[in-house]
Order: sequence, then C-alpha cells, then structure tokens
Amino acid sequence: MTTQDFQRAEERQQVSQEQSQSQADKAVNKGVFEIAILGRVIWNLHSLNNEGTIGNATEPRTVVLWDGTKTDGVSGEMMKHIHAFWTWLQAKNATGIPLCTACQRFQPQRADAARVGLPSEDNALAVKEVLSRCALCDLHGFLVQDPPINRQSTVEFGWIVGVRDSVHREFHIHARHAVAERGAARAAKEVAAQMVYSTSEGQKGRQKKEVAAQMVYHRPTRSGVYALVTLYQPWRIGLNEVDYTYVLDDSQRQLRHGLILTAYEWTFKRPDGAMITTRLPHIEGFEGVVLVSRQPVPVPLLSPLRDDYLERLQALAQKQGIEAHRFGDLVKLIDILQPLAKAQPLRLFQS
Repeated sequence: MTTQDFQRAEERQQVSQEQSQSQADKAVNKGVFEIAILGRVIWNLHSLNNEGTIGNATEPRTVVLWDGTKTDGVSGEMMKHIHAFWTWLQAKNATGIPLCTACQRFQPQRADAARVGLPSEDNALAVKEVLSRCALCDLHGFLVQDPPINRQSTVEFGWIVGVRDSVHREFHIHARHAVAERGAARAAKEVAAQMVYSTSEGQKGRQKKEVAAQMVYHRPTRSGVYALVTLYQPWRIGLNEVDYTYVLDDSQRQLRHGLILTAYEWTFKRPDGAMITTRLPHIEGFEGVVLVSRQPVPVPLLSPLRDDYLERLQALAQKQGIEAHRFGDLVKLIDILQPLAKAQPLRLFQS
C-alpha cells in the first residue's frame, strides 16, 4: 500500500469518526421522555432474594406465572433498593446535587424523616420544597404523613423472574462444628455450658443451660436465566405533580438524570442482595434491548419471558417511532447508556 493509500484510509476513518460523533451529539441534544431496559440476565450460584428462614432452612423466593409454572424470583423491591443505593452514593460524593437531612444518611423514610420546614397548608408548595432540596426524594419517590404528600418514583422495576425451564436450585448443608471435634473436649464443655440468670416471683436463682455446640443449617443456591424489566421516566424529574410545574432548571434536571443511568450501569454490573458475603453471583451474560422514547409516547413493555421478545419489541418500537438499541453483553449496554446519560430529560410544560 502506498503512502497516498494510507492517507486516503486515514481520511475515510476520520470522516467515519466525525459522522459517528455527529450522530451521538444529535442523540444527546434530543430530549428523552422514557427509557426501558428489557432483557435476560444469567446469574449463577446466587441467593439474592429469599422468603425467609424456617427452623434451620432458608427458603428461596418462589413466584408463579400465569400458566401455573413455579419459578425462581428476585423482587422488584430488592432491585429498586440497589438502584437507590447507587444513586445515593453518587449524589453523596458529587457537588451541586442536594440531599435532605434524612437522605444524607440514606434513611428509607426519606422526606417523611425530614419534615421540618415543610408548609402544612399548601401541598404544592410542600412538594416543591422537597423536590428542590433532595435529588433522591425527587428520583426515587417519597411519602410524607403530615402534610399528606407523596411522589411516585421515576424508576420502576418488575420482578426478576426465572425463564421457564432455565432455573436450577440446590440446597447445601453447612455446620458449625463443636470444639470437641477438634480435640478440645474440655473447651467444648465450657462453651456448651452457659450460665443463664433468671428471676421468678422475686426469687433470684442461677441455673445451667446446655447449648448445642454444633448447628446444622441449610442454604439455597440458584442458577438460571432471568427475565428483567425496568422503566425510567426522565420527563418527570423535577416535576411537581400537584400543580404540574417544573421546580428545577434544565441543568439541574440533567444532573439528576445522569445519576439514574449511571446507577443502572452499577446495578447490572454489581447486583446486590441477600447472602452476597458467601453467594456473590457469577454474572455470565446479559442481553436485551434499550427502548428510548423521545416524544410523549410510552415505551412498550413486552416481557423477556417470551422467546421472541426482541423481535416483537423492535416491531412495536418501529410502529410507535421509538428507538430500539439491542445489546448482547454488559459492555454494549454501557455503550448505549453512557451517551443517554448526557441527554436532556424532556420538558413537557413551561413553568
């Protein structure tokens, strides 16, 4: 290849990069009404969500589909809590993003635990005050008892449910062994015999109570392909839904919008939940589609439980003028979300 050929190739590459950048800039400059992420994630050897413990056995979460199929599940409450935590962590370490006194400490009551200064006679003014002083209350919602005001979250999660015939469960036996089994019989007796003080009708006494030094317990482990559905409504950021006016300017709304999409990245890259100290999930894959509505048109939410969900969602999106961005792994998903994080949430009403 001659020097001129190299130069032509470099020029073509530069033109292609400029065109790609131009398309990305146009996407950033366009407003965003709604975003949905629908897909299938492969989690191995986890126990992220459980019903509870009965005796010495922990029961995994079970859900039932319309056809009677019983399958594994992780609740939307669990996923939303994880997303809220990652949102809070960013806001806590950022400048120019306010948090109320309750959300400074990540209290679950949010605005209800920071009611000081809220107008009691004007609900619209009270909601305006909450939205202005706290990004987490604005993005993830709140419920205040007095004055009686509330806000629905801009982020919604459905159940993360196992795809039919694609989930496996096992129970493993664990034991805390007695010291005697390690050759220390005397130490075992000292551990097993605990002194318990009790009172009965004014008489104080002392008695020995034998405590089992060995404890056997059963813990679940699950692996499978899971259907995931989540919806985000950027247009509602900073919107007072009592009088339907925006209380924030565009720059503040954009900052909060960026928190949400980065929190999505972190949630999918590092899922949190129950038993992660000993059952941290092995993430094997994640594929699906990101739907982006630029106009006041709701995105379709066809479940990834269907084997043909990608084709059906793309067809629906095309009919509604909605962007459909497919991804085959986490890297591609992040490549889609990062430019969207720089976009401006759509403003429907002029305040």
